[in-house]
Amino acid sequence: MALVAFLMVTTAQAQWRVGVTGGADYNVFNMDQQYMTDYKVDGRWGITLGVTGQYNVTDWLGVRADLNWTQKNYRHSRVVYSDVDYKLTNNYLQLPVMASFSFGGERLRGFCNLGVYGAYWLNSHRKGSDWNTFSDRTFSFDEKVEFYDKRDQRWDCGLVGGIGLEYLITRHWAAQAEVRYYYSTISTTKQYMRNKDYRYHSTTAIQLGINYIF
Repeated sequence: MALVAFLMVTTAQAQWRVGVTGGADYNVFNMDQQYMTDYKVDGRWGITLGVTGQYNVTDWLGVRADLNWTQKNYRHSRVVYSDVDYKLTNNYLQLPVMASFSFGGERLRGFCNLGVYGAYWLNSHRKGSDWNTFSDRTFSFDEKVEFYDKRDQRWDCGLVGGIGLEYLITRHWAAQAEVRYYYSTISTTKQYMRNKDYRYHSTTAIQLGINYIF
């Protein structure tokens, strides 16, 4: 009887919602520089866009899945050679699946998302300048980066968490603002050489969203 009562309450409170999100993200590229003592890596801003779906089991707990196009950009340069400057743009398709915890009043509520994500590296582009040691001249470039299967790891997964606020505009429409953090657990490079070369993304996204509540 208790189980039936729980299922009836859960079913009554269950709620579907779908929406869209968009915003900016700041990516930090972590790597072991080893002997490259003058090698400098800086984070860069990018764009994140996506669609989202959520199933609320109760008024405080839901399951959320997003499908995002997210840029994980970074910049690397040389301290000794000021003409060496690479700006890389990396586009990823991501699928975070999270438990969503909600708290607060009826119209304004806080929420926290915790879960895991999987991603695929779609493409990469770079532009900037470099120094040619043979001609002793600086040259510029703006080009697509070709993937090398033996070197590049295009699949990614990791942990994701976020915190935000939701405002209920009407009975069926709600707006959200969220700060989300993605922590990659897979290196972007395969370890095919004797010297291991581990490289990871960590990305902080600031995004706004609008949801339709069924």
